[in-house]
Amino acid sequence: MDMNELFYHHQMALIAAVRSGRTGKHRSNFDLPGHYARRIDDYRTHRGMPKYFANPPLKAPSDASIA
Repeated sequence: MDMNELFYHHQMALIAAVRSGRTGKHRSNFDLPGHYARRIDDYRTHRGMPKYFANPPLKAPSDASIA
């Protein structure tokens, strides 16, 4: 599975967990959202990727550098 598929399945598992809590349906003892979270972490670790993809915002140029 690629990263997008893992993210998709993780989100769907989270949605299903929330819905089952609202409807009172029996929830499985297997932690599917946790399973996908671990797979995402393993994927990132194996490929040397950072935990979060966002780069820090660039600093706005100061007025002094414009002149």
